[in-house]
Amino acid sequence: MPQISVIIPIYNAARYLARCLESIVKQTFKDIEIICINDGSSDNSGKILSEYAKRDDRFIIIDKQNAGVSAARNDGIKHATGEYIHFMDADDFIDSGYYEKMFLGSNRTSADIVCSGFVTDTKYARNLRYATNFVKYRLRDKLRYSYAFTDGFVWRYLFKRELLVRNNLWFDTNMISQEDAIFVLKAIYASWAMSFVPDTYYHYMFNEASALHARDTEHHRKIKEQYQIGKKFKMDFARRNDVYWLWRWRKFLRRIG
Repeated sequence: MPQISVIIPIYNAARYLARCLESIVKQTFKDIEIICINDGSSDNSGKILSEYAKRDDRFIIIDKQNAGVSAARNDGIKHATGEYIHFMDADDFIDSGYYEKMFLGSNRTSADIVCSGFVTDTKYARNLRYATNFVKYRLRDKLRYSYAFTDGFVWRYLFKRELLVRNNLWFDTNMISQEDAIFVLKAIYASWAMSFVPDTYYHYMFNEASALHARDTEHHRKIKEQYQIGKKFKMDFARRNDVYWLWRWRKFLRRIG
């Protein structure tokens, strides 16, 4: 059984896919399985995946009809056998020591969730770095230090597979936006402890051709609707758990930052 299962939904990502896969193959931490969900790609993504699978037996390729990123991630969870699960996007990449540092951070604390910093390549740059390794147990502290209300990106975390299975945590397949933020909040709520690891960087790359940034008018309408659904979920979550002040404070900081 590998220590980490890496789950990558892939839809027409041939332009960036090799960079993503190379960053995983070259990790200093080798005890991983790489589950690639080819979600009905019509470009050369499938060919690229086949070439990597021939060279590295840690690759598991799952071909399916296009059903969206949430369904692809759920398929990955079903196939994962690692102690921890990490969700990557096919157009992003990670530093070579990312998994080694993250797993070491988890191993020291037995945390259910391990949180990293990140670097964004967008016009709305939002970077985050942790200076020391620390652990939080109270919900308000986990939310405060993870910035989950404003930066609830699922790719920032390692999740214990047992945590997801035990709490029946899945991505909502009806959502094309905010699905990861909702998933992250549910996971943090269910977790016992959360570890924060210094000098770990996930590199998020802005891709105008991705599903989230598609120019289709109907698609944009759905994204706006689901943004409001996500906003309401966060607000209700904050009120139920007596952290409404934190939700408002994070939104304020994000607005002025």
